[in-house]
Amino acid sequence: MLTFGEHDQSLLHINIREEMVLELARLQLWLGERIVEKRIATGQALAFVDPERERQDCLGPAGAAMITATAKLAYEHIWKRSMEMRWKPKSQKAMEKDANPPRPKLSVKPVGKNHFIPRWFIRDHWAVGGKVLRWRRTNDGWKSAPRGFGEWGFRQKLYSDRLEAYFSLIEGDAKEPVQMLLDTRPLNGPQRESLVGFLVIQMLRNPYFIDAVRVDIAPTLAEHGFAGDLEMASKAYEAIYQNNEFYNLLAHPVMWSRWALVRTRSPLFVLPDVFGARADLGDGLRVIVPLTPTACFVTLRGSESEKRIVPRYLPADEGLARRISSVLIKSAANEFLSHPEFRIDESSQAVTFKELLEEIEAAIDQDDQGSM
Repeated sequence: MLTFGEHDQSLLHINIREEMVLELARLQLWLGERIVEKRIATGQALAFVDPERERQDCLGPAGAAMITATAKLAYEHIWKRSMEMRWKPKSQKAMEKDANPPRPKLSVKPVGKNHFIPRWFIRDHWAVGGKVLRWRRTNDGWKSAPRGFGEWGFRQKLYSDRLEAYFSLIEGDAKEPVQMLLDTRPLNGPQRESLVGFLVIQMLRNPYFIDAVRVDIAPTLAEHGFAGDLEMASKAYEAIYQNNEFYNLLAHPVMWSRWALVRTRSPLFVLPDVFGARADLGDGLRVIVPLTPTACFVTLRGSESEKRIVPRYLPADEGLARRISSVLIKSAANEFLSHPEFRIDESSQAVTFKELLEEIEAAIDQDDQGSM
């Protein structure tokens, strides 16, 4: 099929690559299923299929002619049509955008409540019937109570209106990549960058990090005559977002680590008030970020020189899912969200971030070997 299209020398934008790869994979799977259906249409049991006869029927003269005819049909009715109607127009728009990149405009508006965990993220991925189950640390342990999805993950006047507008831009760019990740659709380069940017910002915008920064810089501010000056403390914190070196220190290992998506049948993952768990294990920052009560994004140790089309996938049993939740709960400053059905399991085995990552990596490696 691809040979039939070799004469088309149209220049395509690199950002179309992942979409084309996905379409090719889908086509291969679809054709494979149709071939199997046809070969066993007479009711022949798979156990009695003769490999040598199949090889001769499919790759002999008659089979080769059928392959060529099928390839031509696939090219003319699927691949060529996609090229003309989707990929060429998309590529043209992308190249025009590269030549004249739009300048993002900040829509700065007065904001009273600053949601350091986006409302859309809670509404779309954590709320059930518009409600969430919020857990809060008390002297007697964790206590839960239902809340409206917009009644959690915010503080009054946490940062400036301009910074809020900046965060809104990043959230908007990340919304589709987050959903694509959950749908196991491949992200292109800009979409991966938007996702990583969103994850990094979520680490920096929560009030517990902001409070820590203000404590750290307090002696310096006092030395320069700004002791107790909240406005100056806020300006010092917001200066972080102009420090590209600091951003790259966080973003680079997250981007180029191996990615995995861990899923569980039961809604056992929780969303801490710091958005996820994170640690530097010696080769840069690694994160465990719950996207939904049943899906968790994990950056593994090691690095990639070229990103996989889709992250590694791991179905987790209840034990592993509970251990992931225990690490997420431990990372929470004061609160976390869960699905209404979630209950804390006091008997769940306690593990460290490093031990958990090693367990996930071992399970993925074993799964990869089993599928070879």
